[in-house]
Amino acid sequence: GGRASAAAMAEGGSKSSRVPGYWDGDEYVTKGVGGNEIRLPYELTDHCNFRASEIRDFCWVFKVSDVLADGIISTVEVRRALNRLGEEPNDKTFLKIMNDVDSHATGQHTFQQFLKIMAHFDRSMLTEEELINAFKIFDKDKSGSIDAIEMQELMKKLGFDVTPLEAHAIIAEADDDDSGEVSYSEFVAKVLNNQ
Repeated sequence: GGRASAAAMAEGGSKSSRVPGYWDGDEYVTKGVGGNEIRLPYELTDHCNFRASEIRDFCWVFKVSDVLADGIISTVEVRRALNRLGEEPNDKTFLKIMNDVDSHATGQHTFQQFLKIMAHFDRSMLTEEELINAFKIFDKDKSGSIDAIEMQELMKKLGFDVTPLEAHAIIAEADDDDSGEVSYSEFVAKVLNNQ
């Protein structure tokens, strides 16, 4: 099958979120939307535009629900898994999504279907790369760290309205070495842990 997958790759338009993957022992090797490789205990041919890090989170939650370890979870478990990921759809929304994904009402869901369910939720999380880029823009003096004023502008840009006092507080909280400024790594770790 080496040839077929190369053809499939060449054929796959940029619009499609389907990715050719393969089994390596009992792990399925595929890629997230950013092109990062990911190894899963489940087959996944469509990453539904999720990044490898997100798929890893979903996989962990799915695995917790996959009590029989047969790669399939029930509708009830899907809902539990959603809750674990911080998504709490009301009954109407949940039913609509389940009808979209499981039109034959089998009540049995693979990891691939679970990803399709997750794709119905807006997971507008910031990536490390986006944070570092944002950080660079606001690190006006290119010092590799930002102070409270730069922090305030940066948070505004990321959609958080903060006062100068709050900006100081954020810095104090993320400032591991008490320098009065926050370095890239301090900032990225802080925001990623908070979302």
